[in-house]
Amino acid sequence: MSFKKIICATVVSISTIVGGSHGAMAEQLKMVSGSVGGGYFKAAAAFSEYVAAEMPDIKITVGPGTTWANVDQLDSGKVDLAVIENVVSSLAWTGDSPTGDKYDFRMLAAVRGPSVVQAFVPVDRGIESFEQIFKEKRSIRIATFERSQLVTAIAIDTLAEYGITPEKLKSWGGQLIFTSLKQGFEMLGDGIADMWLTGGSFYPHPAAAALGLKGKYRLLPISSDVAGKVAAKYGMQLTEVPAGAYADSNGENEAYSSPMVVVTFAVNKDLDDDLVYNMMDALWKHREEFYAVHKQHKVFTIDFAQANVGSAPIHPGAARWYADQK
Repeated sequence: MSFKKIICATVVSISTIVGGSHGAMAEQLKMVSGSVGGGYFKAAAAFSEYVAAEMPDIKITVGPGTTWANVDQLDSGKVDLAVIENVVSSLAWTGDSPTGDKYDFRMLAAVRGPSVVQAFVPVDRGIESFEQIFKEKRSIRIATFERSQLVTAIAIDTLAEYGITPEKLKSWGGQLIFTSLKQGFEMLGDGIADMWLTGGSFYPHPAAAALGLKGKYRLLPISSDVAGKVAAKYGMQLTEVPAGAYADSNGENEAYSSPMVVVTFAVNKDLDDDLVYNMMDALWKHREEFYAVHKQHKVFTIDFAQANVGSAPIHPGAARWYADQK
């Protein structure tokens, strides 16, 4: 079966044997991801295919999910694996979740990223920095992702570190506009918004190409101090966005630090150690195929996979696999 056909199915299955508390009889593992056909779903579907190739008696069913629902199902034992962000790993483990609950689960690997904070502004708006916006009390319309998205909270906290709170922005005659990335860039190009701010998107993002056709734009730099404070709040590592990241699409930017959102695979804490070890090994053996699914998967190296899973601990089976690679 081709990978494309697997992706088009709502459910992806492969035969499974589970040890430990899940019993010795053959049964299927359940994994939740993101929307069907989206990046998270594709990553999970690819992973399940690699496990099947190396462990023919394993069956994984991949289904759609959403961030906090995935964590809840993982914690309650309704699923065995889940796709979550490193930020979610940290907040769920420490109890800083939307529900206030502390979740108990383990991590397998960081597999996709990085996604970074990016503030796109057409040059003709005359805005060069966040500090300028605050100092001049600019009446600026900032489009960002929907309220429900985790990266929206990261974007709002980034603004707040510069003193640009939603209340102050409103008092200056500006506003926050919650929308999709596609609509946000369209609003920016049409003059309905002055900035597209994302708390976490990969770069260079192809959506910027259409913006560049309408005129030159820039990414506002983020200070190391602000990036560090936001990263610390969410338990994230920092990365550097290189200078000239959008030079090919009429964009300009200096190098700056950003909190790094990374997609991870999380597992139920009761999964058998040997099973988890072998699943990790299967993913590693098929890493070149995994890289081909999406360019953001190329960050999947041993060091990156282990170091960017957030605050939740790595599963003992995965920890043993990492130790064996030294």
